[in-house]
Amino acid sequence: MNTTVDRLPAQQQPSPLSSRLPLSQAQPAVRAARHHAAKVLTGWGIDTAVIDDALVVISELITNAILHTRNGPAELQLRIQSQQLVIEVTDSCTDSVNSTVPRDDSDDDHGRGLAIVNALACAFGCQRLPGGKTVWAQMALQTQSV
Repeated sequence: MNTTVDRLPAQQQPSPLSSRLPLSQAQPAVRAARHHAAKVLTGWGIDTAVIDDALVVISELITNAILHTRNGPAELQLRIQSQQLVIEVTDSCTDSVNSTVPRDDSDDDHGRGLAIVNALACAFGCQRLPGGKTVWAQMALQTQSV
């Protein structure tokens, strides 16, 4: 797992496959994001196993944004870049994501979201922005055979 903090994945050129979904506290943000992502990724022809993992990552990132931001998540962005799916959640919380992933044997009921993202993504990180941040994850488009 490659974790990078305070840097978004470099985008060489605009991807023809990209999608943005504004989210608000007034709507069920996690459900809306999962529904949108499933529809978009299916339309792009992404493998079902990759979609399933991406929906878990999206759920964790949106949930973290809701828990740590008074105004809720601001936006979900999906794009294909360099043969990878890039998931970005932008919110208005100025705190950076702690890059420390909790131990798997923790008895705490909370704090496992980034460990789940860490397990499913090729890389993830956080980019601070004026008035907020973007937390991102990159996922391989091909499922790994065991």
